[in-house]
Amino acid sequence: MSNKLRETKRMLNKRNLKRSHGAIIIILCVLTVIVLYISYRFFSISVTKTVDQVNLEKRAQNLYQNQGQASVKRGQIYDSVGNILAENASVYTVIAVLQKDQPSYVKADQIQEVSEKLAQALGGEAKNYQKVIRNGQKQNYFQVQFGAKGANISQDKYKKMKAAKIPGIIYEAHPSRLYPNGQFASDLIGTVSAQGSDNIKGISGIEGSWDKQLQERAGLSALSIRNNSMNTNEKAVEAKNGSDIYTTLNIKLQSTLEDKMNVLQSDLNPKQSFAAIVDTTNGNIVAETQRPTYNATTNEGFGNFWSNILTQEPYEPGSVMKGITLASAIDTNNWDGNATYNSGQIQIGDKLVKDWNNGKGWGRISFSDGIAESSNVAMVLTEQKMGAKTWGKYIDRFKFLRPTDVGFKSEAAGSMNFRYPIEQASTAFGQGIQVTPIQMLQAYSAIAGNGDELKPHVISKIVDPNTKKVIYNAKREKVGKPIKASTASATRRELENVIYNPKGLGSMYAIPDVRTTGKSGTAQIATSSGYSQPGDNRNEIHSWMGMAPSDKPRYMMYILVKEPQTHTDNLAKDMSGVFIPTMQQALQLNSGDEKVVVSDRQQIKIPTVTNEAVNKAKVEIEANHLQVETIGDGKLVKRQYPEGGQSNLANERVFLQTGGNIKVPDMHGWSKRDVLAWSKMVDIKIHASGEGYLTEQSVLPDTALSDGIHEITVKYEIP
Repeated sequence: MSNKLRETKRMLNKRNLKRSHGAIIIILCVLTVIVLYISYRFFSISVTKTVDQVNLEKRAQNLYQNQGQASVKRGQIYDSVGNILAENASVYTVIAVLQKDQPSYVKADQIQEVSEKLAQALGGEAKNYQKVIRNGQKQNYFQVQFGAKGANISQDKYKKMKAAKIPGIIYEAHPSRLYPNGQFASDLIGTVSAQGSDNIKGISGIEGSWDKQLQERAGLSALSIRNNSMNTNEKAVEAKNGSDIYTTLNIKLQSTLEDKMNVLQSDLNPKQSFAAIVDTTNGNIVAETQRPTYNATTNEGFGNFWSNILTQEPYEPGSVMKGITLASAIDTNNWDGNATYNSGQIQIGDKLVKDWNNGKGWGRISFSDGIAESSNVAMVLTEQKMGAKTWGKYIDRFKFLRPTDVGFKSEAAGSMNFRYPIEQASTAFGQGIQVTPIQMLQAYSAIAGNGDELKPHVISKIVDPNTKKVIYNAKREKVGKPIKASTASATRRELENVIYNPKGLGSMYAIPDVRTTGKSGTAQIATSSGYSQPGDNRNEIHSWMGMAPSDKPRYMMYILVKEPQTHTDNLAKDMSGVFIPTMQQALQLNSGDEKVVVSDRQQIKIPTVTNEAVNKAKVEIEANHLQVETIGDGKLVKRQYPEGGQSNLANERVFLQTGGNIKVPDMHGWSKRDVLAWSKMVDIKIHASGEGYLTEQSVLPDTALSDGIHEITVKYEIP
């Protein structure tokens, strides 16, 4: 019995041993497969440098490059003195974290609460947010986002959502562009694409046309990984902030213009409208707007197609062109305002040209009365007297049919039909020729000034914040002299008839207590079947070019209203309602009115004026509520202290080193800081006693340093 038991145990042990050997073999086989798989993965990664279709080399390189990037910003856009028009900001993407090993994530029992709070903050229904979260959990996603509703969240909304402390919700910041004034010269300032992405690019206006100057450049230490070793590329890329652009706009005038154009737009409902004010001394556009327009921050109203009326929309100018015809005739001694003619209509070949009152005219009248009445026949006779060849030359001399090269992309050149006598005559009263508003403003600058035609400017200066220097400074740019100074003066006097002659059509444009001159215009619209009928206001282009004061215009303003659809009897009232108050405000402006808007004790950004004309620099600094101390009698700022871009309190002193003859200033009342700043800029040693503000100085004010001044003794006292 015992032998059988022992045999049974022996057989069992043998069987168990075989089973153990089998298990060991299986385990060894599994381990071998695992080792082979890991070896294969390491070999694959070392050769392809790819895991799950992610290139590890590129990812590592990007990681090192990103670590080497400096924080850089797109350049900002300002008005002429530093009020912000376009600035950098952040928008946010809402993210729900689902991974359970994270410090904060959306738990299963929180989904309903989170969804309801998201719906309340972002809009839409809670069930849609719940569906996204549950699907993410089912798919075992690390996190989920909520499409358009959860993207490009504004600063204000982000702050409110953060304060609500929604469980498991985090926010990813992206660079954005903010236009704090909303609908404000939007066609001029422009907008950007890819709001909320890491690659913002200008697509319209200044943002688009000056994108290269505004664009920042990320700096890279450019560490790269090659063949399992780390090497530094030969050339690193220097980080650079984008340049800041100062426009020629005056923020107060622009605000007024926007308000008045809103009233016009609301009443007349035109298909398009436009207005601009130009400083006649230098060609600067100080206010400009158009309708339709848009909010550049939200892009509301931008639409799928956008064009800038100022430079991209050629049109037939109508009777405003008569001012150019008049100037050309006066300049060539082909104008006699007292001479008379038969108004109403005139035959040119087989074509009949009529005055705007359906050819009735006003009998036999003087040419001056013809200007007042805006007679087409008067202009035809004037063109014929000059001759088509001479008239064509003046069209060219006034720089029509070519871009002004003001800087905007895709600027239109315009066009003209000028082969046949009827075409040549038609251009004299503004039909058969297409121009842009900026071409008309440029041409009229010769009439508003002394015969010099000035290039319009929308950019005042460009500042490189990296070097703290002005790299572009707009100057008065004469592009031609189509007429003599005496011609310009005589043309303005003749155009006064439009306003002050009892027969004139522009009496409503008279600025109270300011002698005004200008020319109204109405142009029929060309279609495939011919021109619209005179008097059909809804299918016409209405315009006004006004200048004041007449004897020596300081500003000129151009207003266009294309195809008004409602209340057309109010055209003159609404257009003069834009012209008169805006021009009055412009004429009353002085340098003290152009100020940066700041609150009490607010830190002020010091403008960069190095390389800028001294007079212009002083205006900019004073506009920022700072005092100016000029060192020397040079014409350009060679150095400034404190440097541009730094912050300071209102009424602090900024020193401008201009070179030339330097004199000792009257420093009574100066702080010790200001005295030391001046002394360092002129390399003069100061011997000081006391504390507080300067009460005594050993060298009299206005003493030239070239007289042998090397040191000054001063005394300070506490008030």
